[in-house]
Formats: sequence, structure tokens, C-alpha cells
Amino acid sequence: MADYLLFASAFFASAVAPGADTFLILSRAITNKTLAIAAAAGITLGKVLMLTLAYLGLAALLQTSADLLLALKIFGAGFLTYKAWRLWSTNELVRRETKGGEFIAALAIGFSNPQPMAFYLSIVPLVVQTTELAGLALIVVGGFSAVAAIYIFLAGRLTSWLTQPANLRRVNRLLAVAFLALAVIVLTR
Repeated sequence: MADYLLFASAFFASAVAPGADTFLILSRAITNKTLAIAAAAGITLGKVLMLTLAYLGLAALLQTSADLLLALKIFGAGFLTYKAWRLWSTNELVRRETKGGEFIAALAIGFSNPQPMAFYLSIVPLVVQTTELAGLALIVVGGFSAVAAIYIFLAGRLTSWLTQPANLRRVNRLLAVAFLALAVIVLTR
């Protein structure tokens, strides 16, 4: 039980910190709560997939395959750059995107982000002998759902302020810069 508590505490602390996944949820929640929920679901699935891979021994594979790690980094950074460009170039409050498309995009961001993978690769080996994958996955799903709900709630409080085009443009550009910064971090780690 202590290892589940260790994993849950470490996971929640890392998940609540702003990053590519939380910025994506925040940007979607500002414009459309349904898209934010779809993004949160995609990111959560990406996190569960990373957890599963770490639990099954991905650390050993990534240590022996620098090319695979580099490919994941390039994919993640490219996708973050694309999202940054989209945010920078729009002044609309409601974008025309689909829940399915947002889910897939968020899954790609969630799965290709090396920061959560580094987290899983560092903590899962510490708890793998005394935990079950299903229990850890439940912690990830429940914990990230709570984090997503917090970000969606905060964005809801900003929606009326964002009906002013100048404010929306500032937020979109701030988020675009944050996504670009995260893309650089992804490539350089």
C-alpha cells in the first residue's frame, strides 16, 4: 500500500504542474469544454499507455535505442509546434474541431511528451515489485481526471474575459509561446 501512495503522490505532484498536456487542456477549455474533455481523455490514454510500457520494461528498450527516443522527441516537438502555430494564428473563441480529432491530437501529445515518460521510467521500477498495473493505471486515470477538472474549472472562470478579442489574442499567443518553449524542451532533453 505504501508504494501505491508513493506513486499517487508523485504522480499528482507532477501532473498538476503546468506542461504541454495541461496547457492543451487549458487552451481547449477556454474555447470549448467538450473539446477540453476530449483532450483530457486522449492525454489520459497516452499516460496509461506510457505507464504500461514503463511497467513492462520500456526503460531497457529506450536505453538501447537512441533512435526511437529521438523519433518520439521529434514527433512530440513537431506536434507542439503545430499547435503553437494554430494558437498564434487564431483570434476566434470557438474553433471548428471535432471531439475525435481533438482526442487523437491529445493522445499524440500525451504519448510523445518525454517528461511524463521520464517520470514513469524513474518511479515505476521502484514500485513494480509491490504493485499491480491496474492499480497504478487507476491512479493515473483518477489523478489526471482531477487535474483536468481543475484546469477546465479555471478556464471556465476566464471565458467571459476572453470574449474580448484582444484578451483572447494575448492568451492564445501566450499559450503558443508556452507550446514552442515546451517543444524546445522536448528536443533538448
